[in-house]
Amino acid sequence: MNLQVACTLTGRLVWVSDPAPGSTHDAKAIQSTGFLDIFPDMPPLGDKGYTGLGMMTPIRKPPGGGLTGWQKQYNKIVNSLRVPVERAIAHLKTWRILHAGYRRPLDTFPQTITAVIALEFYKNSFE
Repeated sequence: MNLQVACTLTGRLVWVSDPAPGSTHDAKAIQSTGFLDIFPDMPPLGDKGYTGLGMMTPIRKPPGGGLTGWQKQYNKIVNSLRVPVERAIAHLKTWRILHAGYRRPLDTFPQTITAVIALEFYKNSFE
């Protein structure tokens, strides 16, 4: 399954998409959610899988070439800003039902992930 996640720059989970089939490319998955339309004047951060969507992503190295000094610096800044999001995703995966291989019927996964996310939002409301 493919989930799209949005966090604050401090790593607080603020939005999670409905699950898309696992083979869905990240760019297609985020476009299907409508998330990119929510903040049209403030591009969200993303990894290289979201290149070309108007998001702030690292610059890809051109084939057979390298990055310039400013491009490397830009990538370093973008990647450092993405760290809290990656941590939030890693934290979600600490839920045993999400990291130990989903053994229930696959059609129950959306309800399971909804329950996990609801519990995470509930927990975060006390922090």
